[in-house]
Amino acid sequence: MEIWQIVLIILGIMIIIRIIGFLICGSICYHFVFDRRKGDKDFAKNENIEAKNSPDRLWYFAQNIEELTICSFDKLTLKGYLLRNNSNKLAIILHGYRGRYYSSVSQARIFYESGFDVFMPNNRAHDTSEGKQFSMGPKEVKDLLNWINYLLKINPNYQIALMGISMGAHIVMLSVGQSMPNNVKCFIEDCGYTNLMDELKFQLKKSMKVAHPKFLMWLNNLYIQFFHHFSMNSSTENSLPKTKIPGLFIHGDKDNFVPFDNLEKNYSLMSNNVDKKKVVFENKEHNRAITDKDKYKMEVINFVNKYIE
Repeated sequence: MEIWQIVLIILGIMIIIRIIGFLICGSICYHFVFDRRKGDKDFAKNENIEAKNSPDRLWYFAQNIEELTICSFDKLTLKGYLLRNNSNKLAIILHGYRGRYYSSVSQARIFYESGFDVFMPNNRAHDTSEGKQFSMGPKEVKDLLNWINYLLKINPNYQIALMGISMGAHIVMLSVGQSMPNNVKCFIEDCGYTNLMDELKFQLKKSMKVAHPKFLMWLNNLYIQFFHHFSMNSSTENSLPKTKIPGLFIHGDKDNFVPFDNLEKNYSLMSNNVDKKKVVFENKEHNRAITDKDKYKMEVINFVNKYIE
């Protein structure tokens, strides 16, 4: 065998090893981040007793809650929960990463006591909604638009306020850059990230002590695009500049999960020709602005009341 043939064989083996390594690495990273929570169906049984018995949780489950069902664009059965208040005002509230619809009962109560119907879906691959994996934004945008159209069949006169917390906030901010029914009057984002890739890099550095995650994330994104048909380059930079829907931006200044500087990034992306407001909650960590309930309620309801009668 000639030397050049041996070299070609060695190079071929090296390329195959690299491809296999890429596939293994991409698969591990993808499933670690985007898989349905292990034990998701038993979560409620093992949940913290204090959380189960919180006043807002007890209030919520004492109400008459209606389960709704839709089929997603990729044939998943998605579930959501409607709290009727005999109103033409509707708040749609999206939960965060590995949460569930009732993660946002405190926000739901604020809207309900202000005269709104309240709808809270389970995102794909969360709780009662089908799916083995979720996408932290790109696919969920289509699900949200699907839900809006479904709810407008129930009541075509709904005036809608969209609200999202953390991952839910990212979904909402991506959605408002899409073509929306005129019924959507405003949105509120609470501690949402600007760029999915940047957020995951931040978590790799903070939680897993990965010093230089850029190449790893690039490989992982190639894997996801090829096998799972979405991109981690999901960014509000592509949606917020387009929106004409007024927005309220909320963030705690001690947030160490979605860095506080995302507030200014998101706020600045919206045109100054569209009504917008940002509110800082001092000494509040991730998703804890709601613990200052009086201020939270005042800011949210005063904002939505400007656009929804």
